[in-house]
Amino acid sequence: MKVLPLAKLDKLLHPESVAIIGASPDKKKVGYAALRNMVLSGFKGRLYAINPKAEQYGEIEGVKVYASINEIDDYIDLAVVCIPARFIPSLMEELGKKGVKYAAIITAGFKETGEEGAKLEKKLVEIAQKYGIRIVGPNILGVVDTSAPMNASFAERSPIKGEVAFLSQSGALLTGILDWSCAEGIGYSSFVSLGNKADLDETDFIEALAEDEHTLAILIYLESISRGTEFIKVCKEVTRKKPVIVIKAGRSEAGSKAASSHTGSMTGADTTYDVAFEKGGVIRAENAQELFDMAFAFSFMPIPKGNKIVIITNAGGPGILATDAAEKYDLELATLSAEFKNELKSFLPPAANFNNPIDALGTALADDYGRILEMSLIDENVDGVIIILTPQAMTEGKETAAKIIEIRNKYPDKPIVTIFIGGEILGPDIYHLKKNKIPCFPLPERGVRAMAALAEYNRIRNRPIDDTIPDLERDKETVKTILEKVKLEKRNNLLGAEAIEVAKAYGIYAPITKLAHSAEQAATLAEEIGFPVVMKITSPDIVHKTDIGGVRLNIKSKEEAATIYEEIIKVARKHYPNTKLLAVDVQKMEKVGKELIVGSMKDSQFGSLVMVGLGGIYTNFLKDVAFGLAPLTESEAAKLLKRTKVYTLLKGVRGEPPSDIDAVNDTLLRVSLLVHDFPQIKELDINPFFVYEDGKGVSALDVKITIE
Repeated sequence: MKVLPLAKLDKLLHPESVAIIGASPDKKKVGYAALRNMVLSGFKGRLYAINPKAEQYGEIEGVKVYASINEIDDYIDLAVVCIPARFIPSLMEELGKKGVKYAAIITAGFKETGEEGAKLEKKLVEIAQKYGIRIVGPNILGVVDTSAPMNASFAERSPIKGEVAFLSQSGALLTGILDWSCAEGIGYSSFVSLGNKADLDETDFIEALAEDEHTLAILIYLESISRGTEFIKVCKEVTRKKPVIVIKAGRSEAGSKAASSHTGSMTGADTTYDVAFEKGGVIRAENAQELFDMAFAFSFMPIPKGNKIVIITNAGGPGILATDAAEKYDLELATLSAEFKNELKSFLPPAANFNNPIDALGTALADDYGRILEMSLIDENVDGVIIILTPQAMTEGKETAAKIIEIRNKYPDKPIVTIFIGGEILGPDIYHLKKNKIPCFPLPERGVRAMAALAEYNRIRNRPIDDTIPDLERDKETVKTILEKVKLEKRNNLLGAEAIEVAKAYGIYAPITKLAHSAEQAATLAEEIGFPVVMKITSPDIVHKTDIGGVRLNIKSKEEAATIYEEIIKVARKHYPNTKLLAVDVQKMEKVGKELIVGSMKDSQFGSLVMVGLGGIYTNFLKDVAFGLAPLTESEAAKLLKRTKVYTLLKGVRGEPPSDIDAVNDTLLRVSLLVHDFPQIKELDINPFFVYEDGKGVSALDVKITIE
């Protein structure tokens, strides 16, 4: 189903009428908790309780009980389903005939339980689609919207009203976070459990919440993404309006794909998500703590206009830690003017540090902090301020917190993050700051990361619009013919000469390469191409030719070519005795250049990734590579290469002339178009890929292509 705009999801998040299907007077049952939460939420619409024992129960929590939804003489916007899984398909028929548009299915027992559960889930989705019912879940905690207000969940408590929406694929995580957030004073606009995502998913809710005036930021816990391409497309638009912050579970190597190519072996699932989030403008949190530190910052602080900060501290060590973290997270320490420093010297001790970070020493009082803070907020060269306080003999924790609150209220347009390092002594002061909506963290790294997220979002929302995919000249028909031939022969891997021809069809320069099926043919082809030549084993079964001694260089005569043909075939048969197709590629030998690798790997969710980096036999070990999602724009292609260490070498070091970086970027764009035009290409490697001096081009010496 296509993504729905807010106008159509509004009756889910802001319903006028809600029916709790399976409402129960038993306080140990989900049906009771869901009904009770709806009552306690202050829901202003019409609330109905449904249970076959209606005559026996009469009312539950003051809400009249009906035996069936058909007994209700009213339309129902949202049905909250709490009955056993086996009864839900027939219920969906009833809801459809009643005209219900949304069903939040709290019940578990579907695809998360195995094959039978998956069949049951598929059945209920088919029924829902027949009637146009949109489903949240199944297997969810529920749906909460504090502006409605509505709490259609079985959570132990309701969230505080706030301006951050939280979506989670884990219901259990939601309950723990909800309890923690209440203690921290973090409020939410919406609190949505996604569950199995049988229908509505994170992309639907992101787009809806983008139009929600009550939501300033969207936080998400994900284990998977249902529609990768659509997710990126929606996020690119939404993140120009408000931040989307995601924590993605499953980062370990155990989640990586097995693949035969160099590109595939270096492209784990986590790499793909990193690239997808970057393309969509999504901020990725490393862990749950970081996610909610960011929530704290986005809830209470404005977005800075840049990344220049001032750090104010009363202790050198924490100031240094904050400075290190600032560099790590791309925050820049603002340069202090001579006037600024002179004013600092007028009231701070001579031993203080008057550069940034500003160390006001352990003797710093509340007025000192307040004066420096105000100076920083007034300074046009400063975008945000980080305040560090440690409890020392002369420290005025209470007074300093009050001064920060006072000045923040006076200058609300720049973000302030506080780091009060302490527990028992500073506890009341930390509480006072949080109560007054000023983020306060116990450690420098956490506070700096929160500030960096604010600055990162400023960059994201102001990034230039660059969606133009260059329409480069290319020969699609040649590639189509080659790939169809490979498919007809029931092969997955193209032969070397075939892959070279595909590359050339897309304007990627490669040396002349001919396929030899005999020693005599190899000798003739070598002479036609012109000595010296390179000879390489080629077979759909042999991917890494060098590993078996299947590549020979600098062949200078017909006799040598014939002899080496026999040697290469012999060694290949030794290692691959059962292979049916063996031949030898005869290729013009190119001069040596800087050695890179260019490649692509198909991801089932997001499409093809394009890779560039250090090439050669050490590619898999050094992994100096960068990835981007196809199709690439010109600016994305240029950024890819700049992320690698080998880019520094290409620019020229120790008197070496610069390499042809423009030709590399052009190749990336052509590879990107190739894998985008032909999504059946599963893996592609150009390794080695030689880069010559600026203006002298590149050469794709060895090309491997695997199709699905």
